[in-house]
Amino acid sequence: MRMSKEGYSVISKKVVHEGPVRLRIDTFNYNGKVFRKEVVEHSPSVGIIPIVNKKEILLIKQFRHAVNKSLIEIPAGKIENNEIPYEAARRELAEETGYLGELKPLTRCFLAPSYDTELMHFFVAENMSKLDDPKKMDEDENITSFVVKLNDAIKYCYDGTIIDCKTVTAIFLYYFALGNENVFKNN
Repeated sequence: MRMSKEGYSVISKKVVHEGPVRLRIDTFNYNGKVFRKEVVEHSPSVGIIPIVNKKEILLIKQFRHAVNKSLIEIPAGKIENNEIPYEAARRELAEETGYLGELKPLTRCFLAPSYDTELMHFFVAENMSKLDDPKKMDEDENITSFVVKLNDAIKYCYDGTIIDCKTVTAIFLYYFALGNENVFKNN
């Protein structure tokens, strides 16, 4: 399906904050009307679904300042300078869980395209092994990891125990990909 950009033109882009993420205000014309939008420029990122076995996955619990809660999530993080998604996924899995695994690309999606440029690359990690000397987490990360049955993780997505969008997406992507190995060959 092809989306039309007919009737769309950018008038201006003004950066109003520089940092690990940039904030800009865009003015654009769409179908004869002028709009202003705040846009967060965010690096691409990776999210990893660590598979313990076909019925169990490894998740993390992490405090998130923006929502003032500890959330259950998949390991994830920004792609650093000069990294390719595969390398970033390998690094983030090691840093946040202390494991390495065989990575298979699953898909990619924009996390919040109405205001944010972040594109997340999803991977599945299989045949995991514990690292003898785990890598250090980022300074602001206080992460614990735990194993959960896949069926329980799905229930947690419905009952509100898991409320992180990337994690809900990843769990369902993996669940629906089970039994269809061709999904992994197409990426």
